[in-house]
Amino acid sequence: MERGQLIAYHRRRLHLTQAELGEKVNVTAQAISKWEKGLSEPDLSTIQRLSKIFEIDVTDFFAEEPTEGEKETAIAQATAQAPSTEGPTPARVPIVEKEPDREPPKIIVGYCDKCKRPIDQRERYTVERVGRSSTQRLYCPECKHKMDVSHADHKLSHGRKMFRRSMIWGTVAAIAVVILIAVLAIVFANPVYLLGLVFSLFAFTFTAQCFWDGFILEFLMFFMHSFRMPMLIFQLSLNGIVWFITVKLLLMILSGFLSVLLFLFGLFLTLLVSLFAFPFCLIKELHELRDLNATAARVRAE
Repeated sequence: MERGQLIAYHRRRLHLTQAELGEKVNVTAQAISKWEKGLSEPDLSTIQRLSKIFEIDVTDFFAEEPTEGEKETAIAQATAQAPSTEGPTPARVPIVEKEPDREPPKIIVGYCDKCKRPIDQRERYTVERVGRSSTQRLYCPECKHKMDVSHADHKLSHGRKMFRRSMIWGTVAAIAVVILIAVLAIVFANPVYLLGLVFSLFAFTFTAQCFWDGFILEFLMFFMHSFRMPMLIFQLSLNGIVWFITVKLLLMILSGFLSVLLFLFGLFLTLLVSLFAFPFCLIKELHELRDLNATAARVRAE
């Protein structure tokens, strides 16, 4: 496009008369008319001001010149379409859609630690800290999505595996108790031992909850403490040493006996509590598996 035709085009695009454009660049309307007709040209400083007003690049004014025939056609079109410097303001030309802005240059913020490709600052990259150290890792959106999917699937698979193990080992413990009670009833020929079959239910509920994130193991650990015996003062002689060793052994035996009694009492209470806590822990475990499944499906769909 010729320089004068370019000025006429952008002036009409901004709905400016020749007089209004002349005021912005400190020239007369006649000078603007001559530029558009190709009779004269603006100087370099004026071209710079025009490029700022039109919001275009200065190099657009220095495009390749058209042929003589194209110049005559452009002058005739500019003469016919250019508004007069006198009289009322002409009708506005329809707005011409502005060309899209040029894409800004890419700024590389780093390289993905997984696929090693450069990451642009406009991407939704992720920065993660490695443990408690100051080391950071950078991940692109694709690798981060794959890692999230893999993590969600791993948690779901681990939850299902632990639930299956709890059911299997709970059943094994119950069967072992049933076999033990049956053997005792046969060996001692006393059917009263069959009442102990109720412990098979305790064995199942306790063993199953040991694989879940519950309080049963913590409750049992409360009773797994040894008794501390008092300190002994003895005379540094043969009889005193013998007395010290004898009393120390007796205290150790007493401490072990009391510790075993405390453990058995805690085990009985734990088995009893596990029976009543099993339905609630089972419902909680099933809800956690459902949530893990929903989370994995949501992450895969993102």
